[in-house]
Amino acid sequence: MKKYVSIPVMLCLVGTMLAGCGSTNTEKTENTNEAESSAQLSVAEPVTEGDGSESTAPVEEPKVQTITISATGDCTLGRAQIHGYSGSFDDYYDRYGETYFFSGVKDIFEADDFTVVNLECVLTTSETGEEKEFMLKGDPSYTGIMTSSSVEGCSFGNNHNMDYGQQSFDDTINALNEAGLSYAVNDQIGTYETDEGLKIGFVSSSLLSGTQDRVDYLVNGINQLKEDDADLIIACCHWGVEQEHYANDNQVELAHQLIEEGADVIIGNHPHVLQGIEYYKGKLICYSLGNFSFGGNSNPTDKQDGIFTQTFTYVDGKLDEEAQIDATFIPCTLSGAANYNDFCPQIASGDTKAAILENMAKYSAGYSDLSFDEDGKILTQSE
Repeated sequence: MKKYVSIPVMLCLVGTMLAGCGSTNTEKTENTNEAESSAQLSVAEPVTEGDGSESTAPVEEPKVQTITISATGDCTLGRAQIHGYSGSFDDYYDRYGETYFFSGVKDIFEADDFTVVNLECVLTTSETGEEKEFMLKGDPSYTGIMTSSSVEGCSFGNNHNMDYGQQSFDDTINALNEAGLSYAVNDQIGTYETDEGLKIGFVSSSLLSGTQDRVDYLVNGINQLKEDDADLIIACCHWGVEQEHYANDNQVELAHQLIEEGADVIIGNHPHVLQGIEYYKGKLICYSLGNFSFGGNSNPTDKQDGIFTQTFTYVDGKLDEEAQIDATFIPCTLSGAANYNDFCPQIASGDTKAAILENMAKYSAGYSDLSFDEDGKILTQSE
């Protein structure tokens, strides 16, 4: 079983940094079998006694633990205001139920310790929206889509989290709290405890405004998580240019800054298409994972996306910085249909899988010496 916690960050801004405001999250705690997870092997080692004879004494072996995470692209669990009901995400929900949307990838989510999706919509019944071209919302009950499919966390720092006003933001936070889902948005950091008692922390913000306060949310959140002894820190960034397959200079510069601040992995979104992965100072940066279960478009022309997974190893409670990178990009398509969106992502195979991996290799070239094998395993220079 797993534990969920979210913690507000105390912003300590310096110089010209601007302070922001956040939201409040609740806690959900479940019992874990700590005794089993903390068991250690021992071996006998000779010990010389005072009379010169030898006896044996137990020597504790290092305690080795792992955390495996999975991350996806944009999930709009609902529809845009410009779309009618027929054939929409809401229509599919009413016809097939909450377990339909992640049914093609649920096995991957169940096999990890923590799955985080980018929730790019509000979950609300509010009808008062902002004046925007696309306003994205779903019903608050749609949290069941995530909880029924082993999704534990939501990155909510994006440019659609206020589409139907402050009420819609608050409604979404309340829905996530009631569902026991961990989330991060702006100065609200999220944490999650694995079965083995390791703490995952994550931060999330939209960087599209280009204002310093959004960067501060991420930096201060990372520092707060370090102070709280988080074992793994994930930075979720909403950035970049829509439909562009290559990260821009601002993305790269900020990604490097966040790694240097202490992030262990970076998950990017917003362009609605795949961008490359970079290997930087022993850490991985996913610039964009594209769309995933995306109700905001009835038929995206680019249906390529994927799931990023990585396993981190801990020795005696410390992240093994020298361990070989153990990460995979799993090629997927956002729909099981070729000519329309059925909102049900599928694992790619055959020529489609090969084409997605070929594209990812192309998008990743130039950032670092990184490649993918035929199954999507990420290979760094040392391999």
